[in-house]
This record gives sequence, C-alpha cells and structure tokens, in this order.
Amino acid sequence: MIEDARKIDPGTRIETDLCVVGGGAAGICLALEYIKSGKDVILIPGGGPNQTADGIDLYRGGVSPPRSHEPLEENRLRMWGGTTTVWGGRCIPFDPVDFEDRSWIPHSGWPITQEELNPYIARACALCEAGEADFDARSVFPDRQGEILGGFDNEDFASWPLERWSIPTDFSRRYAKELEAAPNLRVLLHANAVHLQMDVGGCTLSHVMAACTPGRNFIVEAKKTVLACGALENARLLLAARDILPAGIGNECDLVGRFYQSHLFGVCGHVTLNNPKKDFNYDFEKDHEGIYCRRRFWLTPGAQRKHGVGNAVGFFFRPVSGASEHRNAMVSSIMLAKTLLGGARKGPRRLIQIVMEQKKDLLTHLGIVLKDGPAVFGQLAAVAYTRFFQKRRLPMILSPKSTNRFHLFFQTEHIPDAESRVILNPSSSDEYGMPRLEAQIRFSETDQRTVRTLITLFGERMEKAGLGSFVLSQEDQDRLKGGNLQGFNSNAHNIGTTRMSKDPSQGVVNPDSHIHRVDNLYVAGSSVFPTSSHANPTLMIVAMSLRLADHLKKLG
Repeated sequence: MIEDARKIDPGTRIETDLCVVGGGAAGICLALEYIKSGKDVILIPGGGPNQTADGIDLYRGGVSPPRSHEPLEENRLRMWGGTTTVWGGRCIPFDPVDFEDRSWIPHSGWPITQEELNPYIARACALCEAGEADFDARSVFPDRQGEILGGFDNEDFASWPLERWSIPTDFSRRYAKELEAAPNLRVLLHANAVHLQMDVGGCTLSHVMAACTPGRNFIVEAKKTVLACGALENARLLLAARDILPAGIGNECDLVGRFYQSHLFGVCGHVTLNNPKKDFNYDFEKDHEGIYCRRRFWLTPGAQRKHGVGNAVGFFFRPVSGASEHRNAMVSSIMLAKTLLGGARKGPRRLIQIVMEQKKDLLTHLGIVLKDGPAVFGQLAAVAYTRFFQKRRLPMILSPKSTNRFHLFFQTEHIPDAESRVILNPSSSDEYGMPRLEAQIRFSETDQRTVRTLITLFGERMEKAGLGSFVLSQEDQDRLKGGNLQGFNSNAHNIGTTRMSKDPSQGVVNPDSHIHRVDNLYVAGSSVFPTSSHANPTLMIVAMSLRLADHLKKLG
C-alpha cells in the first residue's frame, strides 16, 4: 500500500517487522524482495512524488573548503524514487580487483567477494531493466570485433568490457503496482525519519521517529530497521542520534562519516584517427534484447598494480565545458522538465506556486543547462524523441565519426581516505532540528596519479599502435600537472561513510551490513562500500540491497 503519511495522527505508534528508511533504489529494491517473506514492512521515503522546496532545504549543508564540492542539495532528490527519477541508466558491476586487498591502495579490500555477489548482480540487472549480466563484448557480440579500436588492446588496456544501460528505470513508477498491491507493505509518502531512538542500554534501536511537518511526530517500532537513504543521510542519521550514545550510533571508533568517496571524472584530450571508418566500435550497440551497450577503455589490474594506481576507465565522448559537465547539465535539464511539466499538469495556479517556491533552484538548473550550450539541446532533442516515442532511451548523442575528433572522458576510483568525510555542523540545523552536514572531501596524490597514468598510457598506446594521434591542450596539461579540483562535483556518486568490515575497529557494518554492536540496525546502499571502483554505483547498490534482503529473510 502507498499512502499519504500526512493523515497519520501525531503520537501514533506503528509496529512492524521491518522499517526501511529511504525511498530510492536501495530502499525500494530491499522492500520489494523482503515482502516476499510475508513479514510486514514500513517504508519511509523522506518525501512525496515530487521534489519540493522544503525537501531541497532538508539536504542543504556546508562544504569545506568552499567550492571543493557541489552544494549538498544539488544532486540529491528527497522524494519518492530518489535519484532513480533522473538517473542516466548506466549499469556497471565492480571488477574483481575492486574487492581485493591491494597493497598499493590504503584501506582497500572487501570482506566479501565478487563471486558471492554475482547472483545478485544478475538479479540487479533484471530490476534495473539492463538485460543479462554479461559485460563482456566478446560474448555479447561474438560476431564483432572485441576491441573498440582494432589493434589497441595490450597488457595495459582492455576495451572489451561493456557498460549496460537501463531504460532508465524510475523505480518508484516501474514498481508502483507491486508496492501498492502488497498487503504487508506500507509506503508512507511525505514522511521523514527525524531521529533514531536507542534503548537505554545503547545496544538496540527502540524506534524511528518520523514526521511530515515539524512537531507532528509519530513512531515506527520495528524488529529490524534498515537505513537506505544514501551515503550522506545514512551517516547524518547515525551521527545525529546522540542522546544515548554521545558519539552517535555505530561510531565508537569514530568511523561514521569517514572514507567519503566519489569519482574523479572529466574530459581530457582528444583523438584523431588515421582511419575512423576502419575497425572502430564507437557507437552504442544493442544486444539481442535491445539493451544499449557500450565499450570502455579499462586500465587493467596489471597496469594498476605496476603503476600503483586505482581502477580507471575512459571512453570517447562529446566535447563539453568542464563546469557544465561537472554540474551535470543533463540531470538539470531533466529536473527542469520534470518540475515544470509536473506543475503544468496540476494547473496554471499550481505551476506559478511551484515556480515561486523553487525559483532559486530552477534558475540554478537553468544556468547549468545553458553552460553546456547547443550540445545539450541536441542531446535533449534526441532524448525527447526516444523518451516519448520509444520505450528505451538512447543514452546520449555522440559526435559523428565524420568529425574525426574524439574527446576522451575518464572516470577513476577515489582512493579511501579517513580524512575525506562528512561531519555534523553544530551551529546549523534543519526545520526538524537535525544538525546539517558539512562535507570535507579529500583527494590524494594517488588520485591525481591515477588520472595522469590513464591519460598518459592511453596517449602512448594510441601512438605506438599507429592508430592515430592523441592531443592534450595546454589547459589539459595544466590540469594534469596541477591537480586543481576546485569545482569538483560528486554527480550523486556518494560512497563510503559507513564502510563494511569484519573488524569493528575498521568499519561501521559487518559483512551482512549489520551495524557492529547494535542488535537490530542495518545499512543499505553505497555507504557500506569500502572502495568506489570506477563504476557508477547504482547497479551495485541494487545488488547489495538484494543480498541484504535475503539475509534478513533468513533471520526470520
């Protein structure tokens, strides 16, 4: 059942078997799987079906030093469906090397293996509507050349790895019927979790305090609770629960909020090929199910080990300005369309009200779109066609081969660092009295070296293979040397903050995503990831949520 929590009387106490806090990919997938047990579930999504000015304000926070990270409300959506309502759809699993304890990467290693996760990755692909969990171009397209460029791959690079693309699936819409029809599920729209109340002994979560408006609280008392509201909000809820445990829940070793990771990404350099018409897999390809796929240049584990760097990929992309790409013009375009069209459907008066309420944010999104100029408008026209006339959306528009100028986009692993973290701001609170967050993201010399290594080896390989020339502008060269990350944007790839570890002194949750030393509290989503890989996190978030749901079902 999906209901409006604003109709719940203040002081109401709701009992359930499982409470899930968060209504994005992690929360929805976990609930979908767990309701099969027949147990009762309450889902608190933290918003309604639309983004609101009040919801945006709840995500506001600080950044230190200034401009080292985007505003904390920029890429996060406090609404039913979360960022699945606007995501691009890229689905990529982590690589086996990401799970390894790598001597050259501090704090690396997962307490679980990729082999253990593979069945869940297959199920995650199905939920994301991304087809079969086969990410090898050599088996997906056996009659085609495996490499992006014939003769390019060597011991340093492999270009047969595929990324798969979802429709992209809006989880709140795609699975609304199943969630609405489930007799043992209540989705409480507009409800926000405002406090996690521990018992007097500090070992068991007593209840979740929730509210739709300040002061009108109700209580959800569950046998088990899962936090699934994103890496930043998961940490915030745990750190803010200080009435029984002064350091916050799960924070005996001062690890909640630490190891905050994202990805370094951008466009650097361009290629001119000797013959762009020969042996060149450039465009998106459709597999036998009609799923869009694309190949990437992957820095092999051998190269990573040899050069002492993190995981990294590159692929050809259209030219963009650094500012607009980092601020995600496509997402801003979708947000503008979603907000304005949604308001227009409710009538002129409501549209005007929405515009006035969200004026500042709408102008910000408009500015982001305009920075990317005609390239985004061309992409939007193509997306509009595939969005409204085809079920599956073409992921993006690429520059035509005839231009023979292919810009290299990179995305690299963020090396875990305990000093990269989010903390509570003691002098600023939201309307519910919860302290706001401050992000203190940090990047190491190894992060910069990973980018430089990928770019340098790529250029050397291109020249040595005799395939063409790779050109770095003076601006590109300066960026690679200087490592200036002002204006960094997470692009909603928020990772870490409640990392997984067998040892309580090294992590916040155990291999079952159970918070150490707390009887009935679990965490879902990318906040439990010990490392970030190069991959967009959504597919792994879904896979890990399904794994947690199976574990909880076994507990009874």
